[in-house]
Amino acid sequence: MVDLKFKRNINKPIDEVWKFIIEEFSNGHKWAAGTTNCRKGYPHEDFDRVCETESGRLMDTITKIDNENYLLEFSVKGLPFFVRSVVSSWKLYSVSDNQTQIILGPRITVIPVIGTLMQIPMKAALKKLYPKLINDLAIYIETGKPSPRKQKELDAI
Repeated sequence: MVDLKFKRNINKPIDEVWKFIIEEFSNGHKWAAGTTNCRKGYPHEDFDRVCETESGRLMDTITKIDNENYLLEFSVKGLPFFVRSVVSSWKLYSVSDNQTQIILGPRITVIPVIGTLMQIPMKAALKKLYPKLINDLAIYIETGKPSPRKQKELDAI
């Protein structure tokens, strides 16, 4: 199993950050570099969000929303064959009246043998991806505008 966690402070109150995360869940394409399109899942689908990313289509299903403890968890489908399951966890903590810490990351279970071997490069790739992703998120929440990294993608379209 691979269990990764990444954290960053966001210069907004916890309730404002939480509201954004919940209400804008299906709009990751607005702030996440590498994500070209996201939408809410259709009623006939078993997904809450479908995103087109540079690595393919990802389908997310919310498994837990804990408004009292500011915790969102969702499962992710559409990953390589050697990945058995992924649960992404996003947890908020109040640092001060105007600052929130977010800790997010995936908990990944892989199939034996090939998955065990492939989790090494996968883990290295995720350790590069997630700090950039969490930075994209924080910049968007703080400013209402895409990060320079995401804006560069948008300008190229």
